[in-house]
Order: sequence, then C-alpha cells, then structure tokens
Amino acid sequence: MKDMMEFLSKFSHLLPYLLHILLAVVFFLGCFFLRKPITRLVLRLLERCLKRFPLAKEILNGFEKPTCSLLTCIGIYLAVWQLTKGFPFLGVIMPVMLIFLRISIIVAVVRGFIKAAPPIVTAIRGSNTALDQTLVAFIARIVQVLLLILAGILIINETGYDISGMITGLGLTGLTFSLAAKDSASNLFGGLVIIGDKPFSVGDWIQTPEMEGTVTDITLRSTRIRTFKDAEVVIPNSTLANTSIINWSRMSKRRVHFTLGVVYGTPQDKLHAAVDGIRELLCSHPDDIEQSSILVTFNEFGAYSLNLEIYYYALRTTWADYMSLKEKVNFEIRDFLDKIGVEIAFPTQVLLHGETETE
Repeated sequence: MKDMMEFLSKFSHLLPYLLHILLAVVFFLGCFFLRKPITRLVLRLLERCLKRFPLAKEILNGFEKPTCSLLTCIGIYLAVWQLTKGFPFLGVIMPVMLIFLRISIIVAVVRGFIKAAPPIVTAIRGSNTALDQTLVAFIARIVQVLLLILAGILIINETGYDISGMITGLGLTGLTFSLAAKDSASNLFGGLVIIGDKPFSVGDWIQTPEMEGTVTDITLRSTRIRTFKDAEVVIPNSTLANTSIINWSRMSKRRVHFTLGVVYGTPQDKLHAAVDGIRELLCSHPDDIEQSSILVTFNEFGAYSLNLEIYYYALRTTWADYMSLKEKVNFEIRDFLDKIGVEIAFPTQVLLHGETETE
C-alpha cells in the first residue's frame, strides 16, 4: 500500500495531463460512436415537425450522412480543444481548428442540399410523372452545380483568400473560358431545348437516324441511350436537339398487318367462313384490339395461294405485350382454320410432263 502511495505521489503531477487526454478521447469517441443515433434522433424529430410538407422524409434523408460526418468533425474539434486545456502550447492550432470546423459545417450543409436537391425540386413542382422526373433530374443537377460553386467560394473565403481578387481574375480570363466552353454551352442549351420541347423522357424507347434504344439519363451535357445490343451510347444534347427523333414509347397503338394464304382447292363457302370467322375472332378482343381498325378480306389470287389480308391495331404498345398478343391471335387463327378444314398454303410448283401431272 505504501509503495502504491509513493508511486501515485511520484506521478501525481501527470494526472491533470492524463485527465485532459482522457477527456479528449471521450469527446472524440463519444461523437464518433453516437453520431448515427444522434443523427437519426434529430432527423426523426424534424420529420415529425415537417410531416405536413411533401417528401419531407426523402429531403431529410439527404442530410443523414453529412450530419454524421459533421458530428465526427465536431468530435475532433472538441478533442483538440480539450487538449489545449492541458497543453497550452497547442493553443496555436485552435484558429486552424476553428477554420476546420467552419469548413466542415459548410461542406455538411452543401452535401445535404446536394443529396436532397431532387426531392426538393419534386416537392416544389408537385408532380411525380415520368416526364416531370426528367425535368426534376435536370434542374436538380443545375442546383447541385450552383451549390458546389457556392461551397467553393465560402470555403475559399474561410481560408482568408481575397474573393474579390479571384473574381477579377476570372473576369479577365472569362473570354478564354467562354471560347473553350462553347461546345459545352451549346450542349447545355440543347438540353434545355430537350427539356422544354419534351420529345422524350428517361425510360422512353426512341429512334434517331443513327441509333435506337432506351433513354437512361439526361444530363446537362449529354443524353445516354441503352441500345438493344445493351451498349450505352452518349449523345451530345446539341446533336439530339437538331435531329429527327421517333418516340416509340408514345404510341397509343401498334399496327398488325400480314397476308395469310390458303390453298387453291379451298371451297368458296369455306373461304367465306374463314374470312368471317377471323373477323369475329379479332372482334372478340375489344380490350386488346381497336375494333374500328379490324379489316379481313379475300384480297388476291396469289402465285400459289388464295390470299387473305388481315389488318388491325393492337392496343398493347410495349414490345413484350405486343408480341404476346400477336402470338395469341395467331394461335387462335390457326386453331380456327384447322377446325373448319381450311389448309394454310405454302410455296408449291406444279410440273407438267407430257400427259402426267405431278405436284
């Protein structure tokens, strides 16, 4: 016991320093390990207060990670501040740490608004259609770029750099940058034309003279299209804004038109039955086929068949549904013709040799 007391008395002058170090560690670890629970608690309380506002949860979710990072930075600041209490010579770094804390706050706030920009723009527009989502994504990117510029200016200002001098320098070199960025500017205006004219939106199946595919993204500079060979093509907006575009996704119906040949030996009554029966069969699908477009006629005498012309519009426009409907109708036509004893023709030739006829 005596030895223990002597040991403590020998190192008693170190206890205050150890206490400051311990408190610094506690501050840092406390902020680090409690950052997620504290963030979730604060955001949950804010969500309850803002529950009347649309998309409040989605907007607040954008601030979750930035807030966690900010709490870690606060823990670092508090730890250093506590160490300066026990080690006064460290006080010289506190101005730097104060700048570090301010920059951390700026970065956290800007990061949060960048992540929350899409739901904020959506809430302001008050719509959630596919076309509006394209506009939301476009406007959100513009807002994000402006926020990044604002954050850069604020951070530079916190470091003590003269902002006015930098702005003057930018003004002197503005002409050079404008000339170098003329293509980017034309692409930006092309993107604005696409958004304003609304020829397509994300998810649409479009076709240009050069390619065909599904729009996956529209950015400030370009539009990304996923072709049917699963290749991604990036097209400058200025190019798309000045070319013809077919938007297949905006079809209200798809045409089906084909010729069905039956053999020449088909009796006339069965030919009438085939025409009338196929017409009735198509009329039995009012939800899938436009009734006013149905046309079934005995059209012509072909080279080896009596040709029936079948024409209608399918109300299913997506590729898979359209092909499924065509398959269903074709099977029904085949079953019907088999039922009434009408044979579908195939290419044949009749050869005459002397008095013998062979087929």
